[in-house]
Amino acid sequence: MSNYIVLVKQVPDVARITDNAFDPETGNLIRSRLASVINELDAQALAFAWRMKEISGDRNARIICLSMGPPMAAEVLRYGLSRGADGAVLLTDRALGGADTPATANPLAHAIGKIRDEMLSGDQDYFVVCGMQSVDGDTAQVPPQIAEELGIACVPYAIEVEFADGRFRFHHIIAGGTQVVEVLRRPAVITIAKYDYPLYASFAATRKANRSTLVQWGADDVKPTAMGNPGSKTRVIRVFPPPKTNRLCRRLESVAELAGILRQALAKEADPAADAETGPARYQLPNRRSSWLDRSFEGTDKECADFKYLAELLAGLGIRGIEQLDSEEKLAQVRGKVLALEDLRLSPKIVTEMLTGLAQRETAYQGEVWVMAEQEGGALNAATFELTGKARELADSLEVPLGVVLPGRQVGALAPELIAAGADKVYLLEHPLLAEFDPLSYRRAVAELFKAHQPQILLFGATPQGRVLAPLVAYRVGCGLTADCTELAIRDNTRKGQLAVMMQTRPALGGNVMATICSRNSSCQMATARPGVMQRLPADSARRGEVIAWPVELSEADLSFKVLDKRRGGDKVDFACEVIVGGGKGLSSRENFVELLDDLVAAVGAKFQVKAGKGASRAAVEQGFAGRAFQVGQTGTAVGPKVYFAVGISGAIQHMIGVAASRTIIAINSDPQAPIFKQCDYYLVGRAEQVIPELIGVLGS
Repeated sequence: MSNYIVLVKQVPDVARITDNAFDPETGNLIRSRLASVINELDAQALAFAWRMKEISGDRNARIICLSMGPPMAAEVLRYGLSRGADGAVLLTDRALGGADTPATANPLAHAIGKIRDEMLSGDQDYFVVCGMQSVDGDTAQVPPQIAEELGIACVPYAIEVEFADGRFRFHHIIAGGTQVVEVLRRPAVITIAKYDYPLYASFAATRKANRSTLVQWGADDVKPTAMGNPGSKTRVIRVFPPPKTNRLCRRLESVAELAGILRQALAKEADPAADAETGPARYQLPNRRSSWLDRSFEGTDKECADFKYLAELLAGLGIRGIEQLDSEEKLAQVRGKVLALEDLRLSPKIVTEMLTGLAQRETAYQGEVWVMAEQEGGALNAATFELTGKARELADSLEVPLGVVLPGRQVGALAPELIAAGADKVYLLEHPLLAEFDPLSYRRAVAELFKAHQPQILLFGATPQGRVLAPLVAYRVGCGLTADCTELAIRDNTRKGQLAVMMQTRPALGGNVMATICSRNSSCQMATARPGVMQRLPADSARRGEVIAWPVELSEADLSFKVLDKRRGGDKVDFACEVIVGGGKGLSSRENFVELLDDLVAAVGAKFQVKAGKGASRAAVEQGFAGRAFQVGQTGTAVGPKVYFAVGISGAIQHMIGVAASRTIIAINSDPQAPIFKQCDYYLVGRAEQVIPELIGVLGS
């Protein structure tokens, strides 16, 4: 029978972040000022592994906890030992610090191999069980990249497990529903999206855990091939507090006032021209600017200001173009003149880097800009069109073609939609084994196309599919990846000699901080982008493009699991609405959810002559109030209506990510302290059973 290796991580307690946690000079987070706890999804993964052991009936199966971190991470391993784990390994070494996800996955994969060989007697029948992401990174990259390093299958977003006929069956989240699958071979990585089966520590187990001697390994023990900062393929440009919310967070005192606000919100039209005016200027390649010394597209405001200052100094010395910097001798002469200036406010090192960077002619990356398309049942999802809109902007700035990669079975009929949405080329990856999304078969097809064409940018949607496929492809082709981006922009990093690189900004620590990241040591810049934050371009049926059918060779050996069942509940859900009424666990029952929300949807649609629809939080879906297809949020569907009603929804970050593109958010909740009240435009404190019938009455009068 199987054994279980559970990955656990010690993370900052994001619930306790205050302004004091940031360095006032740099804006960087000071982690030492935060308490540490076990990553919640890893605690659920431990419970999931314990459940697998229990239902298999194998008393001899072992559960081994593994953590990589500083010595203080031993606390989370003792947590695991006190809750049923049979052993614990701490991988700790200063050489492992400062790692991004591939440089984290690699040492962990080598440690798993050592656990297999030395603690499980070389037994290949094991599962690696871990949370789908960690709260301090909000990524789902490490588990799939561990699977890729080990050459094993990966089942993402598991929420339940069964045992029948000597095999495990995993229920896992897919877009708009769930699947039931069996892995075709072991070992395999299982990532946990949600599992409410708590484990409790007894007094005796806690005492035993505190007295236990942990196995401790360093880098020399596991011999990783990539680790720490040198092995990382991304680097952080800056970390900064998130901007203050632009939501109004205004409390309403009556249902009549709520009805008035709804009327105003639906009457108000967005002004695209105004948005364009306030947005950043579009990037221009240096040879398109009025002066080669113009560096107004650097990654930070400070660097822009420094280069403007240097350009003024150079102009005073009669230096105005790259031809005066295009040799080592000329560079040395100019550097000497600048350093000889009185009251120079830049250090010699910085001056040298800036001048060397100004002499750089070539962009850091070459090739096309690509988007990974997603389709289901012959229809492209909204995230694909959003990404194509952003990628069109990036490709135009770089003056290169935009390609869209479209995998599936007989999907060629979708190519004209992608061309109309902005693509210059559509790469068709068609094969019968691509009919259903399987991480390994899709990874192989996409990676082989990638190696043949070498794009400079490849974007994925941060969807259940994209969040597992992107890290697999990135690790396989040796490129960095930034997950869950909310902003993508082409900028220069002149001091590092990099022109026209993609700066990728994303939330971290549960949305409490923002980080801007760029790729390094990579032939391509890869990112996943959160649905709902990019803008789709209007379709242009007159556009012409090229459809390229790329040969795909796959066999059954390229599949990771067998699909036993797909459950969508028969729901036909259309979120392309002007008003969406989302219901949460606070509605208390399925009857309340159906009756109250359906009545409100009908009343709003009839009153304002708009298309209205219904959605649900993940908690409501898990309570059985609605089918998985209705789920809105990070592991559901991102929406962007004119008005989003959040009824009985607490406001978890995963849900708010999915509704962030909504123009107006109105919340109804009986809890005066509901977190959503700090993330919406208007809110009314009250019970939905009272507020909604009264609101319907006001709308009908």
